[in-house]
Amino acid sequence: MKPLSVMFVDDNPTFLRIATRYLATRHPGELVLVGTAGTAEEALELATRLHPDAVVADIALPGLSGLELIGRLRKQRADIVLIALTIHDDEAHRQAAGAAGADGFVAKADLGTDLAPALLRAARSRRGQPAPPPQDR
Repeated sequence: MKPLSVMFVDDNPTFLRIATRYLATRHPGELVLVGTAGTAEEALELATRLHPDAVVADIALPGLSGLELIGRLRKQRADIVLIALTIHDDEAHRQAAGAAGADGFVAKADLGTDLAPALLRAARSRRGQPAPPPQDR
């Protein structure tokens, strides 16, 4: 499988630096960062230009929300992997993300353990490939 090109959307520059380092060290050869955006509007423009395989978007963005961004991207591209990201890890936010068109939901507190598996699982699903068997920890 070719590397999954990923774009992060978050209005917190510190978080974007952390996320950039995360992708550089986790699953090399499988995940590659192609861009970052601080607003949904910037993300829409960048996604059109970069055509990433996946977008990880914070739900709470200034202006257009991350959920609205996910909804718009889903309408533009049925094949794109969309992961909702938030500090609010509760059922209401999970349901809202799913209703917007997200393929997955990751709490920021669980970024290090949950993001790469969520991205790879969603990409395999969108590409019609079976998920790998679970690994023992």
